[in-house]
Amino acid sequence: MKASILWCDKPSDEEAEDQIINSLCFNPDGSQLLVACGQKVLVYDTIDGALKSSLSGHAGAVHSISYSADGTRFASGGADKLVVIWTHECQGLLKYAHDYPVQCVAYHPSSHLLASCSSSDFGLWSPEQKNVIKTKLTGRITCCAWSADGQLLAFGLYNGQLIVRDKTGKERRLGYDPCALSWFVKDALKHESRAEFLLVGGANRECTIYSREGFKLGTVAVQDSWIWCCCAKPDGSAVAIGTYNGIVGLYDIKFGVVHGIHKDRYAYRDNMTDVIVHHLTTDQKVKVKCRELVRKIAVYKTILAIQTLDKILLYEAPGDVQHDMKYKATQKINKNIECSSMLVTSSQIITCQDKRLQCFNFTGEEIRVWQMDSPIRYMKLVGGPPQHEAILLGLKNGGVYQVFVNNAFPQLLAKQSSTIFCIDMNVNRTKIAVIDDTNTLYVYDVWTKELLYQEPNAHTVAWNGYFADMLAFSGEGQISIKVADFPVYKQHLQLPVRDAELLGLIVGFNGCTIYLLHLYAMSGVTVPVTDAVYRYINKKQLDNAYRLACLGESSQTWEALGHAAIEQNDYVIAKKCFSRVRDMKYCNLLSTYEEVAKRGETKPNINLGDYYAYAGRFQEAARNYQHGGAPDRAMTMFSDLRMFDQAKEYMVAGDVDQQKLLNKQAEWAMTMNEQRTAAELYLAAHDYLRAIDLAGKNKWSDLLASITSKLDKAQHDLLKRCARYFVEMKQYTYAADVYEKMGDIKSLLDMRIILNQWDEVFSLAKRYPLYHSDAYYNYGQYLAENDRFVDAQRAFYKAGRIIEARNVLQALTDNAVNETRFKDAGYYNWLLSKEYLLALSETPNDDLREQLFKKYNQCLILSELYYAYQNLYEYTTEPFVDTPSQILFNIARFIYHKLTNLKEIPPGISKFRTCYTACKIANKLNANKFSRQMIELMKDLTFTHNLGQKRTEIEQLALELRAKTFSDDSELLPLCYRCSHHSELLNPHGNECSNCGSPFVLSFLSFDVLPLVEFVLPHDINDEDAYNLLEQIPNSQLEAKPGGQTLNASTANRLIINEQFQREEKDPFLKKMTKYSANPNEYRPVVVDRSLLKAMDPSLVFVCKWPFPLRWKWYRIIVPETQIGRCRHCNKFFHNDEFELAILETGGCPFCRNKKEGDLTVGLRTKSNRLVNNPLKPNAYLLRQAVLSIFY
Repeated sequence: MKASILWCDKPSDEEAEDQIINSLCFNPDGSQLLVACGQKVLVYDTIDGALKSSLSGHAGAVHSISYSADGTRFASGGADKLVVIWTHECQGLLKYAHDYPVQCVAYHPSSHLLASCSSSDFGLWSPEQKNVIKTKLTGRITCCAWSADGQLLAFGLYNGQLIVRDKTGKERRLGYDPCALSWFVKDALKHESRAEFLLVGGANRECTIYSREGFKLGTVAVQDSWIWCCCAKPDGSAVAIGTYNGIVGLYDIKFGVVHGIHKDRYAYRDNMTDVIVHHLTTDQKVKVKCRELVRKIAVYKTILAIQTLDKILLYEAPGDVQHDMKYKATQKINKNIECSSMLVTSSQIITCQDKRLQCFNFTGEEIRVWQMDSPIRYMKLVGGPPQHEAILLGLKNGGVYQVFVNNAFPQLLAKQSSTIFCIDMNVNRTKIAVIDDTNTLYVYDVWTKELLYQEPNAHTVAWNGYFADMLAFSGEGQISIKVADFPVYKQHLQLPVRDAELLGLIVGFNGCTIYLLHLYAMSGVTVPVTDAVYRYINKKQLDNAYRLACLGESSQTWEALGHAAIEQNDYVIAKKCFSRVRDMKYCNLLSTYEEVAKRGETKPNINLGDYYAYAGRFQEAARNYQHGGAPDRAMTMFSDLRMFDQAKEYMVAGDVDQQKLLNKQAEWAMTMNEQRTAAELYLAAHDYLRAIDLAGKNKWSDLLASITSKLDKAQHDLLKRCARYFVEMKQYTYAADVYEKMGDIKSLLDMRIILNQWDEVFSLAKRYPLYHSDAYYNYGQYLAENDRFVDAQRAFYKAGRIIEARNVLQALTDNAVNETRFKDAGYYNWLLSKEYLLALSETPNDDLREQLFKKYNQCLILSELYYAYQNLYEYTTEPFVDTPSQILFNIARFIYHKLTNLKEIPPGISKFRTCYTACKIANKLNANKFSRQMIELMKDLTFTHNLGQKRTEIEQLALELRAKTFSDDSELLPLCYRCSHHSELLNPHGNECSNCGSPFVLSFLSFDVLPLVEFVLPHDINDEDAYNLLEQIPNSQLEAKPGGQTLNASTANRLIINEQFQREEKDPFLKKMTKYSANPNEYRPVVVDRSLLKAMDPSLVFVCKWPFPLRWKWYRIIVPETQIGRCRHCNKFFHNDEFELAILETGGCPFCRNKKEGDLTVGLRTKSNRLVNNPLKPNAYLLRQAVLSIFY
C-alpha cells in the first residue's frame, strides 16, 4: 500500500489563529469535503482543494459532522450541546440538544438514522421518531463510525479503548488515544471483491489502516501533531485527515498487487488479509483467511505459500484429485524473512533480496544461498522433478541464469546489454525468451546460445504450456503470438492504451488462452492458432499441425487437417481429426482403409480415389481408380452420380454388365420422381421385383399386367406380389387371373367372392370340397348384406356355421324390436324357433336338448306375441287403423293371457298398452266388466312415455264404467267347443276353457276361437301308425248305422229331439270328448285309441306334423260347416276366407311368410258334406268361387 498527498490546506479565522480540525466528511459522490474548523463548517472541492463555502450555525466549536447516505442532508454537533441538521444546499433544517457537549455524529450508511455522541452517552435519531434514544457508556466517547453495511457501530474512548458494537460487542486496546475513527471502503473495480477497512488516527500522530478484524495493515500519513480526524472518500481512492494544529490534507491511496501464478493456478491477495486461489481452467475460486497482512504469495502445483509480517504459512490441496481446491494448512515458518519476491517449490521456499537468493526448507532452515554479481530484477520458477526444480533469474546487468535448487552453481543462459525485464522458458526447455528494458523480445536456443529471432515492442512474454514452439508477448495494447518461424499474429486488447501498457501483463499461456493481469483482475483471452495450423499443413508438418490444433480449433480446421493427412496417406492423424468433428463419413472410410491394410491389400491409388470420390473430386477419383486397376469403381461412381455418359466410358474399359447400369439409371429416375420411367428401366434390366413394387404403389394396373404376362408361373413370389397389388387396387379380375396362373385356389376363390361371381365360386367349391365351407359362408354374408336373411341362414348352415346363422336371426330380431317392426320380430323369432328345433333333433345330449327345447318354446311364444302385438301397437300410435275392433279386442286378450304366464315381459311389449287397448275397445263392445277389470290392472302398471297423456282419458273412462252394469256382452264370451261352456273374458288360466281346461285353438288372423278340439294318442301308438289308421276306409257302420235317421223331403223340416244323441251315437269322438274334469286345473285331454282312429273321418281331422323329437298334434273339427285353413309350414289355423285373402295379399302365410304352394291348405265342402284338405294353388280364389257356385 502506498499513500501520496494530493493537496493540503491550513484554514485560519479572522484573527489568523490556528483552528483545530475537529471533523471531516465527504458527500456521497465524493465531490465535496466538509471540514469542522472552529465554530464553522467549511466546504472544500476535493479535486483542487478550493474552499467553496463557510457555514455558521453553532455557538461553540463544531466537534463533528456527517453526511447522510442519500446526499440530501448532513449533520453537525458541537460544544454548544446542539446537533444541527443541514440540507445539501447548506441550509439549516432542525436542531436537537444533548446534556453534554456533542463529541461526534455519524449517519447510518443506508438510512437517515443519526448517531450522536456526547461525553458519556450516545443517541440515535431519525426523522420518523420524535424522541432521541440515548445510551450510557463506561468511558468518555471521543469518536464513532458505522460499518459500511450498517450492522456495526464503532466507538473510540478517551481511555484508549476501541468498542465495536454488534450483538456481542468486541473491544481491542490500541495503546494510545484514538482521536479519529472512520470506515474505509475500497471498491476500485467491479472485478475486485468489496474490501472494508478501519481508519484510526490519534495521539500517535499517525493515520493507520486496520482490517475489519482489527489487524494493522499500514500507515496513511504521519503528522507533527495529533491526528484529530480522518475519513475516506466514498470510492475508496483517497483519505482526508485533519490535525490538532489545523492542517487539512487529502491523500491518494494505492494498494499494491500481491500475487503468484503457476500454470493454471493463480493466487492473489484480497482485503489485504486474505488470499484467493483461482483455478484458471475450471474458474473455481477458494478463499484462504490469514487474518493478518499478506506480504508475499507463491504457488506451485498444489502448494501455496503466504508470507505475513513475521511468518510464512504453507497450505496444500489434495493432489490425488484433479482440480481439487480444498487447501489445508500444513506447516508454518515462524521467521521474518525480508525479501522482495518469494517462490515455493515442492519442498523449498526461495526468497530474493537484491543480489542474494536464498533457499529454505519448510521448517525454516536455510539450505543454500546464491550470491549473484548484480541485483536480481526478475525471477520465475519453471518447475522440474521434486527437489530438482529450476529457477530463471534476470539480472540488472543483463545476465540470464538458470538455477537448480539442488545445485549451488548458476547456469548462464544468455547475456544482454541492458536490464532484464521479463524471461520465460518453453515447455521442453530448448528455448528461452528474454525482454530487456528496451522492450525488445529475444529468443535464444538454450543449448547453442544462438539468437533465433527478436521482436520489438514487448513488455511481457510467456511460452505456451502445451506447444513448445509458440509464445505470446504483449505491448502497445496488443497481444502478439509467434509460432516457430512464422509471421507474428497480433490481436488488440480491449483496454485503453495507457492501461494496456502498464497493466495488461501476460502471466500465463495455456492452450489457446492467454492470461492477462489488469490492475487487480485476471482475465483470459482466447487467441486463434488457425493460421499457424494451415502453415504447418502447407509445409506438410502434420504432427506439429495436429499438436497445435489440439489446443483448440474449429471443426473447419480439423477437417482441413484431416483432408491433408489423407492425401499424404497419414491415416492415423486423419482418423483423429475426423473423430474430433464426428464426421462419420470419413471415419468409416478410414476404418475401411484399416481393414484393407490388415488384409495386406492396400492400394494407395484406390484409397486416394475413394477419398476424392468422398470429397466430390470425381474426375481425380476416376483417374486414380484407372491407375489403380479398378475402372469398375469409376463406372459405379459415375452411375451413382447419374453421370451415365462418363460411366459408359469406364464401362467399356472395365467390361461391366450393362444391366447394372440400367439399374443405376432407374434409381436416378426414382430420385427425379420419374417413377414410370424407373419402372420400365427396372423391367428392361429384368429387375422384376422393383418394377412390380413401383407399378403397384403407383397403381399402374396396365404396367403390372404387362409384367405379369412376362413372368413364368414358377416365379411364385413375384406373381403373388402382383396379385397383392391388384387386390389393393381393387382390380380383382386381374388378381383372379394371376391366382389362376399360380394355381392358388384359395386366393382365386376369394377374388371370385369379392367379384360376387357365385357361379364360379360354387363351381370351384364343387371341384375342391375343401373350400365348400368358405364358399357358402361368404355367400351367406353376401345374402345377409342384401337383406336375404333366410337364404343367408341357409347358406350359413351349408357352411356349417350354426352360431353365425343364429346370431344373424337374433340380431335381426333385436333390431326389429328396437325399430318397432314387431311382425318382423315375430317372423325372426319363428325362424329362430325352427333353428332350435332342428338343433334339437340333431343333438343326442339330454341336458343340451333340454336347453334347446326351452329356447325353442321361448322363441315360439315370442313369435306369436310379436306377431299379434304389431296391430295393437299401431292402434295406440297411429291416428287411423283398418283393423276391426273385434279383432283388436281378441288380440289384446290373447296378448294379456300370454303375458300372465311369462315371468318377464318381452322387450318392446308394453303390458300397459295391452290393457289400455283392451279396456278402450271393451268399452265400445259393451264388455263393461272386462273394461273395469283392465282399469284396475292398469293402476299397478307403469305408463310408457307416449301413453302417459292417456291418464286423464282412463280416469274419465273409469267414471263412465261405474255408471254401467258390471257385466259383459254374452256374444263376446269365448265358447269352448269341447264342453260348450262360455268362459270369462279375463281368464286367470290364460287362453283355455275356464270349465274343462281345454286350450282354445285360435285363428291367427282374427284371433277368435276355432271349432277345433285337440286330442292325443296313447303311448303305444306312434304318429305314423295313427296316421295310417286314420287314412283307412271308414267303417261301414258309420255310413249306415241301424236305427239311424235319413233325411228326405218329408222329414226335412221336422224337428228331431234326439239329434244330438244321434250325432254322438254316430260319432264316438263327440261322446268321448264330453268326458272331462270339472276342475280346470285337472285338464284331461281327449285320448283316441286305435279303434276310434279307424272310426274317425279323416276329412274332419287336422294333423300338424312336427319334426322329431316333437310329437304330432291332432285336431278334430267340431263344426264341419266351418271352413278352416292351415299353414303346413307353421301349423297355424285361420278362417278360410281370411286366409285366402291374406295369401292373395302377401303371397304366403301371414305368420311364417311361407310361399310354397304345397304348404298352404284350405278346407272345402264336397257333395257328401265331407271336408277334405286341399293345397291352395296360385289361383285359389278363382277355384274357390267356382266350387261355391256349384254347391251353393
